[in-house]
Amino acid sequence: MPTIALGLLLGSLLQMQQATLWPSRTYLWMCAAAIAWLVVSGAVTLRARWRGVGERAAGRNAEQAAAAPGRRRRAIAALQAVLALAAAACLAYGAAGWRAGHRLADRLAPPLWGQVMPVEGVVESLPVRHPDSTRFVFVPLHLVPGMPARILVSWHAPRPRKDWSDAASGSGEAEAVMAAPPLVHPGEVWRLPLRLKPVHGSANPAGFDAELWLFEQGVGATATVSQARRYEPPTPLGRLAGSSALALESLRDALRARIDAALSGNPQAGVIAALALGDQAAIPSREWAVYRITGVAHLMSISGLHITMLAWIAAWSAAALWRRTARLRRPGPLWLPAPTVAAACGLLAATAYCLLAGFGVPAQRTLLMLGAGLLLRMAGLRLSWLQTLAWALCAVLLWDPWAVQQPGFWLSFCAVAILFLSDPSTVARQDQQGIRQQATAPDGRQTLGQSSLARLKAAGRSQWAVTLALAPLTLLFFQQIALLSPLANAVAIPVVTLWVAPLSVLGLILPAPLDTWVWQAAAWAQAWLAWLLAQIAAWPQAQWHAAAPAWPALPLAALGVLALVLPWPWRLRVPGFALLAPLLFNPGQRPQDGHVEAWLADVGQGMGIIVRTAKHTLLFDAGPTLGPQSDAGERILLPLLHALGERRLDKVVLSHADADHIGGAVSLARAYPGTAAVSSVARERVLALGYASAQPCVAGMRWVWDGVEFALLHPQPGDATPAHRTNAHSCVLHVASRYASLLLTGDIERAQERLLAAGPRAEMLAADLLLAAHHGSKSSSSAEFLLAVHPRLVAIQVGFMNSYGHPHPDVMRRYAEFGLPVRRTDRDGALLWRDAEPGMLRSWRESQRRYWHLRWTQAQSAPPEALAGARRAAAAR
Repeated sequence: MPTIALGLLLGSLLQMQQATLWPSRTYLWMCAAAIAWLVVSGAVTLRARWRGVGERAAGRNAEQAAAAPGRRRRAIAALQAVLALAAAACLAYGAAGWRAGHRLADRLAPPLWGQVMPVEGVVESLPVRHPDSTRFVFVPLHLVPGMPARILVSWHAPRPRKDWSDAASGSGEAEAVMAAPPLVHPGEVWRLPLRLKPVHGSANPAGFDAELWLFEQGVGATATVSQARRYEPPTPLGRLAGSSALALESLRDALRARIDAALSGNPQAGVIAALALGDQAAIPSREWAVYRITGVAHLMSISGLHITMLAWIAAWSAAALWRRTARLRRPGPLWLPAPTVAAACGLLAATAYCLLAGFGVPAQRTLLMLGAGLLLRMAGLRLSWLQTLAWALCAVLLWDPWAVQQPGFWLSFCAVAILFLSDPSTVARQDQQGIRQQATAPDGRQTLGQSSLARLKAAGRSQWAVTLALAPLTLLFFQQIALLSPLANAVAIPVVTLWVAPLSVLGLILPAPLDTWVWQAAAWAQAWLAWLLAQIAAWPQAQWHAAAPAWPALPLAALGVLALVLPWPWRLRVPGFALLAPLLFNPGQRPQDGHVEAWLADVGQGMGIIVRTAKHTLLFDAGPTLGPQSDAGERILLPLLHALGERRLDKVVLSHADADHIGGAVSLARAYPGTAAVSSVARERVLALGYASAQPCVAGMRWVWDGVEFALLHPQPGDATPAHRTNAHSCVLHVASRYASLLLTGDIERAQERLLAAGPRAEMLAADLLLAAHHGSKSSSSAEFLLAVHPRLVAIQVGFMNSYGHPHPDVMRRYAEFGLPVRRTDRDGALLWRDAEPGMLRSWRESQRRYWHLRWTQAQSAPPEALAGARRAAAAR
């Protein structure tokens, strides 16, 4: 079975690298050939084993059986293993490709892109609620041609137009009063006016692949609830019953409502909901940041440790109650052994908990391993840990082959494998026996203190092994290592596993008011733990960052990890540190002295550019806010900076005060304390964002880093533009090396462009790369400005199918008239520009193309009126 599991893993990994899918019949033939070979190979193996049993039963001489044919048998066995590996890989490749083809066929057709349609459907998933929005999976009851079977709907609160009278008077930006959208519940039928969009997500190095996540969930389109000028919220039409999935989601929704009511206003209510129901979206992003820094994020969601603990509690309780029936007239243990009852109850409890938790990859792996072990124990059989892990791996890959693209898949299986490799059977068991012999009381029994010390040492050894073993994976997926993870987990594991998680689940089955008391007790312990973790996360060396590892360093790190965690003598372990060094101290690749490069991140409808020289890094704008709990600084720019190996930011330029340019400023200031800022935003506001210093953005400011010149060209000193015209105050930055230059324009408009083109610094406008002003809006990119800049190519940072209609068709035609190549982040993902290749922009989406990613050729084949639906709706408002 380990060979089959390894083949399935290899086949799934190879299939995930496809940029385009083959015809479905090709995958079907692959599956048929693989299944046929596995059946024939299995039959041959069973026949050979049966013959061996017969020969031994007949008393044939063992020396004759193992003589000359021994080498041939071993060669045949090795060949059979290789062929079985190839057949399993072929089966996984074909099955995943065939299923992927069916999912891609159920996607929104291009003619429906941007259209507003009334759709009647049922709420299928547990809604993710925020103060001003709700997100849920919507299943249309009446499909029209081109509409997928599942749609992810975002229902935002109505946003009135801003009143700038207060802002102009100096009191700051105007506030828009927002009302929360109506509550929706699983199983409810609604008729909603939906603005339909295809599945699309940002594409950045080290970024979250939203398109893969939606593809894996079977979601074929996204949509927002269209809001007319006079907003009248729809009302539910009824409730759909009869579906087991809907019944389960309705139960989860009702239980979450109980938790919210019992812990109203308690900041730990989100953690209780996450541990009880797997609702991880209920935990605020700031708390998640603390959990990631301290390395305890795995405890704040449904993990294998929690499921195993709950199964053990259920099994122990069931066995104790079953043994109590021995005093009855018909004792239960006489016709059904207590271990069998305990195993069955533990498995049922684990299954119920996994279903309530949403059945994620860690839950799948744990339930399958528990099921295999308990069922085999009930049948009187035993499997090695390797066989059990292989069975669980096969089941997970056949159920969800795209799980191999999730970090949780690798972290989960590798952690379990390391725990078994580092502790059982060999030297570790001998060490434990030696501890028992040395720490035993004169009467032969261990004292409580001696037993606790032995268990504490074993737990510390396990935590050390897991932390060290997962370090390469955490650097690969998250570009960080939680250095204080052993210390934080030493406190968090017993608190969460033995107190918070059991009480969170216990409250689900207790009646009121007992459930409230239990959840409040769990919240009290979690609040104390959260305070302690926040203190640990505040330590300067709480985490270690390194650049994304290169592939040659990963195999070396894997060998180093095995050398360090296996129970070998220390003289054999020490070389493992040397093998880990290339991974832990990877500085990343930087431009050479005198050169410059720029990453134009795909931040949606906003701006965020990372400019790097040989020894310095500058960030121009911090991206937009992405919701009430996240922003582009935390979700996109920080992972990109960490992947590049940036340990500090030398300067941040905040072009102006609009939220799509400074939405992530706080997250970046928190991650890089002591950073200096240059901005046209008021100094007091910049300092309030967390920056160490704030200089005004004024034309004439210059500095040189590593042979590269940086010059601010706008705004002019003493600019008397009204305060509410923030676009007019945008900083304009010119970056020039000896080889090429780029111009970053912010959101300036035609008036500022004319001022620059006719001003004393007009000669400094010339640049090879031009960042289109104001995301390519109609109010910018004038012909005079383009003549003055005379760029080789233009880049536009813009959100996909944004409601503003950016970039405007007139601007795109003007670029075409000037013969300028245009690259857009909504189509190309993050863009990389280097002065060594001044006329080229490298697209991250093109370099990492996968079949589940949206292809812009689909949009080009759609009718122009369908693609302009968002622009028409914006103009109508």
